[in-house]
Amino acid sequence: MFETLVIGNVGSCKFTKAGETSVLNISLASSRRIGEKQYTDWTSCKVWGERGEKLKTHIVKGMRLLVRGRPEAKGFKRDDGTVSGELVVHVIELEFLSPKKAGEAGDEAPDAGNDPPAAASAGRTHRRRG
Repeated sequence: MFETLVIGNVGSCKFTKAGETSVLNISLASSRRIGEKQYTDWTSCKVWGERGEKLKTHIVKGMRLLVRGRPEAKGFKRDDGTVSGELVVHVIELEFLSPKKAGEAGDEAPDAGNDPPAAASAGRTHRRRG
């Protein structure tokens, strides 16, 4: 299997449910530098099913995450007619890199080594560092 790792800050997090299918869409921003110029790359990450539903309350804008998953390149045509593409990562593993703050959304998020039931039953890990 082909996998990729992405470390970035959450730009947006949206949960969608249509019938039996549910997905948590997370937009991650990663910075890179070439010479003196800095660039931001955006990656769309998808957490499917019950795992996404349970994680939706733990992920907030600005939070730093590490995501491991199966990459998929998608092309599309913009409204102005130009062709563009995006990288979509179907999440296998997600790790919280931001320290947990008091009063933060998802305050009940698990500490390291304390996986939520969805993660444990699916054989996946969701850890928090800090």
